Amino acid sequence: MRKALAVLLVVTACATTPTANAKPSEPALSSATSERARNNFNAFLVHAPKSKPNVSFFIDPLLKQVYSNQIKIDITSNVSMWSDLRNAEKPMNVYAAPTQHFDFIYQYMKQDLAPQHLESGWLDKKAERARNEGSGFFGGGAPGDAKNGSAVLMVYVPNGKSPTDDHWKAITSHEYVHIAQRSVFNGSMAAMQCWVREGQANFIGWSYAGRVNKSTYIRAWKAQLQDLENEREYSDAQRLSKKYWENWFITSEMQDIRTDCEPTQHYVAGAMAFQYLYGTYGYEKVNTYMRNLIAAIEPCGDGSPKYSATCVPARNAAFTQAFGISQRDVYPKFASHIVGELKWFTTK
Repeated sequence: MRKALAVLLVVTACATTPTANAKPSEPALSSATSERARNNFNAFLVHAPKSKPNVSFFIDPLLKQVYSNQIKIDITSNVSMWSDLRNAEKPMNVYAAPTQHFDFIYQYMKQDLAPQHLESGWLDKKAERARNEGSGFFGGGAPGDAKNGSAVLMVYVPNGKSPTDDHWKAITSHEYVHIAQRSVFNGSMAAMQCWVREGQANFIGWSYAGRVNKSTYIRAWKAQLQDLENEREYSDAQRLSKKYWENWFITSEMQDIRTDCEPTQHYVAGAMAFQYLYGTYGYEKVNTYMRNLIAAIEPCGDGSPKYSATCVPARNAAFTQAFGISQRDVYPKFASHIVGELKWFTTK
Protein backbone atom coordinates (compact mmCIF):
# COMPACT_ATOMS: atom_id res chain seq x y z
CA MET A 1 0.00 0.00 0.00
CA ARG A 2 1.26 3.47 -0.84
CA LYS A 3 2.08 5.73 2.06
CA ALA A 4 -0.61 8.24 2.97
CA LEU A 5 0.09 11.66 1.56
CA ALA A 6 1.21 14.58 3.66
CA VAL A 7 -1.05 15.76 6.43
CA LEU A 8 -2.30 19.32 6.31
CA LEU A 9 -1.18 21.53 9.16
CA VAL A 10 -3.07 24.37 10.73
CA VAL A 11 -0.71 27.34 10.96
CA THR A 12 -1.22 30.77 12.34
CA ALA A 13 -0.09 33.56 10.08
CA CYS A 14 2.11 35.92 12.03
CA ALA A 15 4.26 38.81 10.86
CA THR A 16 6.44 38.71 13.93
CA THR A 17 8.87 36.10 15.21
CA PRO A 18 7.07 33.34 17.17
CA THR A 19 7.42 33.68 20.90
CA ALA A 20 8.93 31.06 23.14
CA ASN A 21 5.42 30.28 24.43
CA ALA A 22 3.97 29.59 20.99
CA LYS A 23 2.43 26.15 20.70
CA PRO A 24 3.41 23.90 17.79
CA SER A 25 0.78 23.74 15.08
CA GLU A 26 -1.57 20.76 15.21
CA PRO A 27 -2.52 18.60 12.24
CA ALA A 28 -6.01 19.33 11.00
CA LEU A 29 -8.81 17.27 9.56
CA SER A 30 -10.67 18.36 6.46
CA SER A 31 -13.53 20.23 8.12
CA ALA A 32 -15.19 21.23 11.37
CA THR A 33 -17.60 18.32 10.83
CA SER A 34 -14.70 15.86 10.66
CA GLU A 35 -13.18 17.35 13.80
CA ARG A 36 -16.49 17.00 15.67
CA ALA A 37 -16.88 13.42 14.48
CA ARG A 38 -13.51 12.54 15.97
CA ASN A 39 -14.20 14.39 19.21
CA ASN A 40 -17.64 12.80 19.51
CA PHE A 41 -16.12 9.36 19.02
CA ASN A 42 -13.56 9.96 21.75
CA ALA A 43 -16.30 11.11 24.12
CA PHE A 44 -18.39 8.07 23.13
CA LEU A 45 -15.47 5.79 23.94
CA VAL A 46 -14.32 7.44 27.16
CA HIS A 47 -17.77 7.78 28.72
CA ALA A 48 -18.96 4.27 27.90
CA PRO A 49 -20.15 2.42 31.01
CA LYS A 50 -17.65 -0.06 32.38
CA SER A 51 -19.76 -3.05 31.53
CA LYS A 52 -18.32 -6.50 32.03
CA PRO A 53 -18.68 -8.39 28.77
CA ASN A 54 -20.26 -11.84 28.77
CA VAL A 55 -17.70 -13.26 26.35
CA SER A 56 -16.20 -16.71 25.93
CA PHE A 57 -12.84 -16.55 24.18
CA PHE A 58 -11.68 -19.51 22.10
CA ILE A 59 -8.13 -18.60 21.11
CA ASP A 60 -5.74 -20.91 19.32
CA PRO A 61 -2.64 -21.44 21.51
CA LEU A 62 -0.58 -20.88 18.34
CA LEU A 63 -1.74 -17.25 18.14
CA LYS A 64 0.94 -14.95 19.55
CA GLN A 65 -0.02 -13.26 22.79
CA VAL A 66 0.37 -9.73 21.43
CA TYR A 67 -2.62 -10.36 19.13
CA SER A 68 -4.75 -12.24 21.66
CA ASN A 69 -4.22 -9.43 24.18
CA GLN A 70 -5.26 -6.84 21.61
CA ILE A 71 -8.39 -8.81 20.76
CA LYS A 72 -9.44 -9.13 24.41
CA ILE A 73 -8.86 -5.42 25.11
CA ASP A 74 -10.71 -4.38 21.97
CA ILE A 75 -13.67 -6.65 22.70
CA THR A 76 -13.97 -5.33 26.25
CA SER A 77 -13.87 -1.71 25.06
CA ASN A 78 -16.39 -2.23 22.29
CA VAL A 79 -18.88 -4.22 24.35
CA SER A 80 -18.95 -1.29 26.78
CA MET A 81 -19.08 1.32 24.01
CA TRP A 82 -22.12 -0.28 22.38
CA SER A 83 -23.99 -1.30 25.53
CA ASP A 84 -26.72 1.26 24.73
CA LEU A 85 -27.63 -0.78 21.63
CA ARG A 86 -26.55 -4.25 22.74
CA ASN A 87 -26.78 -5.39 26.35
CA ALA A 88 -23.29 -6.33 27.59
CA GLU A 89 -24.81 -9.31 29.39
CA LYS A 90 -25.75 -10.98 26.13
CA PRO A 91 -23.42 -13.94 25.50
CA MET A 92 -20.85 -13.90 22.74
CA ASN A 93 -18.25 -16.38 21.51
CA VAL A 94 -15.00 -14.98 20.09
CA TYR A 95 -12.81 -17.27 17.99
CA ALA A 96 -9.26 -16.23 17.11
CA ALA A 97 -6.33 -17.91 15.43
CA PRO A 98 -3.32 -17.15 13.28
CA THR A 99 -4.20 -17.18 9.59
CA GLN A 100 -1.62 -19.93 9.16
CA HIS A 101 -3.87 -22.10 11.35
CA PHE A 102 -7.29 -20.93 10.15
CA ASP A 103 -8.52 -24.51 10.56
CA PHE A 104 -8.89 -23.78 14.30
CA ILE A 105 -11.62 -21.22 13.51
CA TYR A 106 -13.03 -23.30 10.67
CA GLN A 107 -13.76 -26.28 12.89
CA TYR A 108 -15.48 -24.17 15.54
CA MET A 109 -17.58 -22.34 12.93
CA LYS A 110 -18.71 -25.59 11.34
CA GLN A 111 -19.63 -26.97 14.74
CA ASP A 112 -21.21 -23.92 16.39
CA LEU A 113 -22.92 -21.79 13.73
CA ALA A 114 -26.55 -22.33 12.89
CA PRO A 115 -26.77 -23.93 9.40
CA GLN A 116 -28.31 -20.87 7.70
CA HIS A 117 -25.22 -18.84 8.62
CA LEU A 118 -22.98 -21.19 6.65
CA GLU A 119 -24.93 -20.92 3.41
CA SER A 120 -23.15 -19.79 0.21
CA GLY A 121 -19.91 -21.50 1.24
CA TRP A 122 -18.30 -18.29 2.51
CA LEU A 123 -16.38 -20.11 5.25
CA ASP A 124 -14.86 -22.60 2.83
CA LYS A 125 -13.76 -19.70 0.60
CA LYS A 126 -12.03 -18.03 3.55
CA ALA A 127 -10.33 -21.28 4.48
CA GLU A 128 -9.06 -21.68 0.92
CA ARG A 129 -7.74 -18.13 0.86
CA ALA A 130 -6.05 -18.64 4.24
CA ARG A 131 -4.26 -21.68 2.84
CA ASN A 132 -3.08 -19.69 -0.19
CA GLU A 133 -2.27 -16.40 1.57
CA GLY A 134 -1.36 -17.47 5.09
CA SER A 135 1.35 -14.84 5.55
CA GLY A 136 -0.73 -11.85 4.43
CA PHE A 137 -4.46 -12.55 4.80
CA PHE A 138 -6.16 -11.19 7.91
CA GLY A 139 -9.63 -10.09 8.88
CA GLY A 140 -12.70 -11.09 10.81
CA GLY A 141 -16.40 -11.75 10.64
CA ALA A 142 -19.68 -11.61 12.52
CA PRO A 143 -21.65 -14.17 10.50
CA GLY A 144 -24.56 -14.76 12.85
CA ASP A 145 -25.45 -16.60 16.03
CA ALA A 146 -24.33 -19.97 17.30
CA LYS A 147 -26.82 -22.79 17.69
CA ASN A 148 -27.09 -21.93 21.40
CA GLY A 149 -27.99 -18.30 20.61
CA SER A 150 -24.64 -16.71 21.46
CA ALA A 151 -23.35 -14.08 19.08
CA VAL A 152 -20.28 -15.16 17.12
CA LEU A 153 -17.23 -13.07 16.20
CA MET A 154 -14.07 -14.41 14.59
CA VAL A 155 -10.67 -12.77 14.05
CA TYR A 156 -7.60 -14.08 12.27
CA VAL A 157 -4.19 -12.52 11.70
CA PRO A 158 -0.85 -13.93 10.50
CA ASN A 159 1.72 -14.41 13.22
CA GLY A 160 4.26 -11.80 12.17
CA LYS A 161 1.80 -9.06 11.22
CA SER A 162 2.70 -5.72 12.80
CA PRO A 163 0.39 -5.23 15.81
CA THR A 164 0.40 -1.49 15.05
CA ASP A 165 -0.87 -1.90 11.48
CA ASP A 166 -3.90 0.39 11.12
CA HIS A 167 -5.94 -2.13 9.13
CA TRP A 168 -5.37 -4.81 11.75
CA LYS A 169 -6.17 -2.45 14.65
CA ALA A 170 -9.55 -1.61 13.08
CA ILE A 171 -10.71 -5.21 12.54
CA THR A 172 -12.13 -6.27 15.91
CA SER A 173 -13.96 -2.99 16.46
CA HIS A 174 -15.39 -3.11 12.93
CA GLU A 175 -16.73 -6.62 13.43
CA TYR A 176 -18.23 -5.81 16.81
CA VAL A 177 -20.33 -3.09 15.16
CA HIS A 178 -21.91 -5.90 13.12
CA ILE A 179 -22.58 -7.80 16.36
CA ALA A 180 -24.38 -4.71 17.70
CA GLN A 181 -26.30 -4.27 14.44
CA ARG A 182 -27.44 -7.88 14.43
CA SER A 183 -28.54 -7.51 18.04
CA VAL A 184 -30.65 -4.42 17.27
CA PHE A 185 -32.30 -6.13 14.30
CA ASN A 186 -32.64 -9.56 15.91
CA GLY A 187 -30.30 -11.16 13.40
CA SER A 188 -31.58 -9.55 10.19
CA MET A 189 -29.41 -7.12 8.20
CA ALA A 190 -32.03 -6.37 5.53
CA ALA A 191 -33.06 -2.98 6.91
CA MET A 192 -29.61 -1.51 6.29
CA GLN A 193 -28.30 -0.40 2.91
CA CYS A 194 -24.76 -1.56 2.15
CA TRP A 195 -23.25 1.85 2.93
CA VAL A 196 -25.09 1.87 6.27
CA ARG A 197 -24.04 -1.62 7.32
CA GLU A 198 -20.40 -1.37 6.30
CA GLY A 199 -19.96 2.39 6.56
CA GLN A 200 -20.88 2.52 10.24
CA ALA A 201 -18.56 -0.41 10.98
CA ASN A 202 -15.70 1.18 9.05
CA PHE A 203 -16.11 4.60 10.65
CA ILE A 204 -16.06 3.08 14.13
CA GLY A 205 -13.26 0.64 13.33
CA TRP A 206 -10.92 3.25 11.90
CA SER A 207 -11.76 5.77 14.63
CA TYR A 208 -10.93 3.11 17.20
CA ALA A 209 -7.67 2.29 15.43
CA GLY A 210 -6.67 5.96 15.61
CA ARG A 211 -7.94 6.68 19.11
CA VAL A 212 -4.56 7.33 20.76
CA ASN A 213 -4.02 10.85 19.45
CA LYS A 214 -4.85 13.06 16.51
CA SER A 215 -1.80 12.17 14.45
CA THR A 216 -2.60 8.47 14.87
CA TYR A 217 -6.20 9.15 13.88
CA ILE A 218 -5.14 10.98 10.72
CA ARG A 219 -2.78 8.18 9.77
CA ALA A 220 -5.51 5.58 10.26
CA TRP A 221 -8.18 7.60 8.47
CA LYS A 222 -5.90 8.25 5.50
CA ALA A 223 -5.06 4.54 5.33
CA GLN A 224 -8.77 3.92 4.79
CA LEU A 225 -9.05 6.62 2.11
CA GLN A 226 -6.00 5.07 0.44
CA ASP A 227 -7.98 1.82 0.16
CA LEU A 228 -10.60 3.70 -1.85
CA GLU A 229 -7.93 5.25 -4.05
CA ASN A 230 -6.30 1.87 -4.63
CA GLU A 231 -9.55 0.40 -5.89
CA ARG A 232 -10.20 3.30 -8.30
CA GLU A 233 -13.86 2.43 -8.74
CA TYR A 234 -14.39 5.85 -10.30
CA SER A 235 -12.76 8.01 -12.96
CA ASP A 236 -10.58 11.03 -12.16
CA ALA A 237 -13.49 13.28 -13.11
CA GLN A 238 -15.93 11.37 -10.91
CA ARG A 239 -13.87 11.20 -7.73
CA LEU A 240 -14.23 14.93 -7.01
CA SER A 241 -17.68 15.32 -8.53
CA LYS A 242 -20.43 16.01 -6.03
CA LYS A 243 -22.99 14.84 -8.58
CA TYR A 244 -21.22 11.50 -8.95
CA TRP A 245 -21.38 10.80 -5.21
CA GLU A 246 -24.95 12.04 -4.90
CA ASN A 247 -26.00 9.66 -7.67
CA TRP A 248 -23.96 6.88 -6.08
CA PHE A 249 -26.08 7.10 -2.93
CA ILE A 250 -29.29 7.22 -4.96
CA THR A 251 -28.27 4.12 -6.90
CA SER A 252 -27.37 2.31 -3.68
CA GLU A 253 -31.01 2.40 -2.61
CA MET A 254 -31.78 -0.33 -5.13
CA GLN A 255 -28.82 -2.62 -4.46
CA ASP A 256 -29.20 -6.17 -3.24
CA ILE A 257 -27.71 -6.17 0.26
CA ARG A 258 -27.28 -9.96 0.07
CA THR A 259 -24.70 -9.78 -2.72
CA ASP A 260 -23.67 -6.18 -3.49
CA CYS A 261 -21.96 -4.96 -0.32
CA GLU A 262 -18.39 -6.07 -1.01
CA PRO A 263 -17.06 -3.21 -3.21
CA THR A 264 -14.78 -0.91 -1.24
CA GLN A 265 -16.93 2.15 -1.89
CA HIS A 266 -19.63 0.88 0.46
CA TYR A 267 -17.07 0.64 3.26
CA VAL A 268 -15.20 3.90 2.69
CA ALA A 269 -17.82 6.22 1.18
CA GLY A 270 -20.17 4.83 3.83
CA ALA A 271 -17.62 5.64 6.54
CA MET A 272 -17.42 9.23 5.30
CA ALA A 273 -21.23 9.44 5.33
CA PHE A 274 -21.23 8.29 8.95
CA GLN A 275 -18.43 10.73 9.70
CA TYR A 276 -20.82 13.42 8.50
CA LEU A 277 -23.72 12.01 10.54
CA TYR A 278 -21.74 11.61 13.76
CA GLY A 279 -20.08 15.01 13.31
CA THR A 280 -23.34 16.79 12.52
CA TYR A 281 -25.91 15.04 14.73
CA GLY A 282 -23.98 13.11 17.39
CA TYR A 283 -24.20 9.55 18.69
CA GLU A 284 -27.62 9.72 20.33
CA LYS A 285 -29.37 10.56 17.07
CA VAL A 286 -27.39 7.97 15.12
CA ASN A 287 -28.39 5.35 17.70
CA THR A 288 -32.00 6.53 17.36
CA TYR A 289 -31.72 6.03 13.62
CA MET A 290 -30.52 2.47 14.09
CA ARG A 291 -33.45 1.73 16.39
CA ASN A 292 -35.85 3.36 13.94
CA LEU A 293 -34.68 0.94 11.26
CA ILE A 294 -36.30 -1.90 13.19
CA ALA A 295 -39.55 -0.80 11.56
CA ALA A 296 -37.96 -1.39 8.14
CA ILE A 297 -37.12 -5.06 8.73
CA GLU A 298 -40.46 -6.44 7.57
CA PRO A 299 -40.87 -4.03 4.60
CA CYS A 300 -37.35 -4.89 3.42
CA GLY A 301 -37.91 -8.65 3.34
CA ASP A 302 -34.65 -10.38 2.45
CA GLY A 303 -32.96 -7.14 1.36
CA SER A 304 -33.29 -7.81 -2.34
CA PRO A 305 -34.54 -5.18 -4.86
CA LYS A 306 -37.89 -6.95 -5.25
CA TYR A 307 -38.87 -5.35 -1.93
CA SER A 308 -37.79 -1.84 -2.97
CA ALA A 309 -41.35 -0.47 -3.21
CA THR A 310 -41.82 -0.98 0.55
CA CYS A 311 -38.18 -1.04 1.72
CA VAL A 312 -36.94 2.30 0.34
CA PRO A 313 -39.76 4.34 1.95
CA ALA A 314 -39.33 2.48 5.25
CA ARG A 315 -35.58 3.15 5.35
CA ASN A 316 -36.19 6.79 4.49
CA ALA A 317 -38.81 7.16 7.21
CA ALA A 318 -36.36 5.83 9.80
CA PHE A 319 -33.72 8.29 8.61
CA THR A 320 -36.05 11.30 8.48
CA GLN A 321 -37.49 10.63 11.94
CA ALA A 322 -33.99 10.52 13.44
CA PHE A 323 -32.30 13.42 11.66
CA GLY A 324 -35.14 15.67 10.48
CA ILE A 325 -33.99 15.43 6.86
CA SER A 326 -34.78 12.88 4.15
CA GLN A 327 -32.16 10.63 2.62
CA ARG A 328 -32.53 12.26 -0.79
CA ASP A 329 -31.97 15.67 0.80
CA VAL A 330 -28.92 14.54 2.76
CA TYR A 331 -27.17 12.91 -0.21
CA PRO A 332 -25.87 16.26 -1.57
CA LYS A 333 -24.47 16.96 1.90
CA PHE A 334 -22.78 13.56 1.97
CA ALA A 335 -21.40 14.27 -1.50
CA SER A 336 -19.91 17.63 -0.48
CA HIS A 337 -18.35 16.06 2.59
CA ILE A 338 -16.82 13.21 0.59
CA VAL A 339 -15.36 15.55 -2.01
CA GLY A 340 -13.85 17.62 0.82
CA GLU A 341 -12.34 14.52 2.41
CA LEU A 342 -10.78 13.32 -0.85
CA LYS A 343 -9.34 16.76 -1.60
CA TRP A 344 -7.85 16.83 1.90
CA PHE A 345 -6.41 13.38 1.38
CA THR A 346 -4.58 14.33 -1.78
CA THR A 347 -3.39 17.81 -0.71
CA LYS A 348 0.37 18.01 -0.39
